[in-house]
Amino acid sequence: MSGCLDLGMVIAAGGSGSRFSKTVNKLLVDFRGKPLLVHSLETFLPLVAPGNLVVAAPAELLDVMRSTAGEYLPGNSIRWTVGGATRVASVVNAVRLIDPAVQLVAIHDAARPLAGRELLNELAAAALEYGGAIPGIPPVDTVKVIDSNGVITQNLVRKNLALVATPQVFVLQQYLAALAVLPPEILDGRCEDAVLTDDAAVFMQNGGRVKVVFSAQNNLKITLPSDIKN
Repeated sequence: MSGCLDLGMVIAAGGSGSRFSKTVNKLLVDFRGKPLLVHSLETFLPLVAPGNLVVAAPAELLDVMRSTAGEYLPGNSIRWTVGGATRVASVVNAVRLIDPAVQLVAIHDAARPLAGRELLNELAAAALEYGGAIPGIPPVDTVKVIDSNGVITQNLVRKNLALVATPQVFVLQQYLAALAVLPPEILDGRCEDAVLTDDAAVFMQNGGRVKVVFSAQNNLKITLPSDIKN
């Protein structure tokens, strides 16, 4: 796949980023010569169906982020919405603005500035085959399941595990069907489900299949100030 895809994209930019700083939103911090937020927008906007890239941003920073995007991408067709109280609620707000006629939806964390076009193309192809596709890498460390007291309750087989990231890509109508079975209080952010930490988990709640696409691409997530130096 190359060029514009039959795909809409949600850029999740609504988090507080409190682990990075209590005073500045990390998405506005300079990373390799431009604000962190801009990297994903520049990379993916040319691949998305026109008018179908939607950013979910904090209410108090939406105008600032929109203005910042405009400085680097003048005349862009990016759409904006206010993020919700939870990640799920933010994605719900954004995905409602995507044209329901597009075939796929990709959901990406703005804090991952290095995800590239080739990766999105690979994920889109896999999503068309399986219904959903997400990027992953094999874990290097051994992972244990523990109880509330920190006591190990299960040993996991490392070859059966993957550390996953974004963008995560799904057949849009199947993703919307998965959202439709969630309780209203999850959709609007009044409650949070500890299992639904990514969009693949949401998709699988309704029986969706998700393929992990293993990629060697550096897909760094900016979480701490030290990450900016990478």
